[in-house]
Amino acid sequence: IKKSKIFLTQLEVPQNVTLYCLKVAKANNVITILNPAPANKISKEFFSHIDYFTPNETEAEFYSGVKISNVKEAKEASMKLLNLGLKKVIITLGEKGLFYYDGKEGIYIKAISIKNVLDTTGAGDAFNGGLAFALSKNYKNKEAIIFANKVAAISTTRSGAANSMPTIKEVENY
Repeated sequence: IKKSKIFLTQLEVPQNVTLYCLKVAKANNVITILNPAPANKISKEFFSHIDYFTPNETEAEFYSGVKISNVKEAKEASMKLLNLGLKKVIITLGEKGLFYYDGKEGIYIKAISIKNVLDTTGAGDAFNGGLAFALSKNYKNKEAIIFANKVAAISTTRSGAANSMPTIKEVENY
């Protein structure tokens, strides 16, 4: 972790391990991303160690208490999440796109229209992996979320999770 540029994690391992790793990452100036899946109650201590919080709309509702069905509600939920100590929130909205908010800048990106969606199983993982990759290559926030959105969209055209991940060349040519 100490030698990394990005630390991406989720809530499928014991929380004490996740929190420890986030602390190590932040202490070493590593950019941290938490995909809070599956949604689980976490201590407030987590929030100060997270640079990018990337819930889907259901997870965002769990943490913010705001039911999200449009961009206005996504912004409202994001503001509540930032008040917990988070720095940047990206709420993925499935076929409705995504919403980024950092307290100053709000960016709504529409979902990419896909005609042949086969499986959405790995789309969240694809998005987060794409985001981590883009940030590691010094993409600005907007470019990073556009890139991640493409990765997730392409992944839905294939079956499975790991097998659905596109190559960098596929994303660049999309």
